[in-house]
Amino acid sequence: MDEARGLDQSGTLERGLAVLEHVGQHQEISTNAIARQLGLSRSAAYRIVGTLKRMEYLEADGVTGRVRLGTRLVELGTRAMAATDLHRCAPRYLSALAERSGETTYLAVPDNDAMVYVATERSAGAVILAGRLGTRRPQHSTSLGKAWLAALPEPDRAERVRRMKLDSLTLKTINDPVRLLDDLARTSRRGWAIDDVENEPDVGCVAAAVRDHSGRPIAAISVAGPAPRVLRRADELGPTVAGTAAALSLRLGYVRSR
Repeated sequence: MDEARGLDQSGTLERGLAVLEHVGQHQEISTNAIARQLGLSRSAAYRIVGTLKRMEYLEADGVTGRVRLGTRLVELGTRAMAATDLHRCAPRYLSALAERSGETTYLAVPDNDAMVYVATERSAGAVILAGRLGTRRPQHSTSLGKAWLAALPEPDRAERVRRMKLDSLTLKTINDPVRLLDDLARTSRRGWAIDDVENEPDVGCVAAAVRDHSGRPIAAISVAGPAPRVLRRADELGPTVAGTAAALSLRLGYVRSR
């Protein structure tokens, strides 16, 4: 009980998480019961529950008014499971792609307007590149980011590009939203993206998006290396990367409709 009374003095995030966990344990519960059982004031409990309902983390029964976990939590749970599967399954696909391409391969996931490297494999003959695990790179200037953006529904893609800050990182970075959307449309039709020395001097990459069971792009994989070597083989490496991304997507449960 002392711990419950102390919760009323905790931060908003801690109290919100405690409410979610409590609702999950009880399946359906009234807001008054939440306040009483967690030692929250009624005003705090109603305020937290109201916020969680607006954000669809909780939903209320239309008759009893009791709350239960909402659809947003189901969606987040599905994403978490997909991410777990992604990290477990991806290494062997990256390793096979590195061996086949003779270059360095990366797996990256989106984070706001950037892509974050979460896995990498390098062939014996690959040149060591600057990208390390945890490195963030802009979406608009990388093949990884452009592959992920191109896999989004077109209205979502256009909205994201319109609000992005398109900094120039090299002389070849696409910093105009109209040109970038044109490039993404070509990428979508082709099935793989090109970084033509747009993010780092002397580095070229090709990439393709990885989808989860629902078809939503959740990551991208790339082949990267010295620009002359990679870009000269783009027509060969692009379909190879796309095939690897498709195989990984299939492993995650995505079946493309015909």
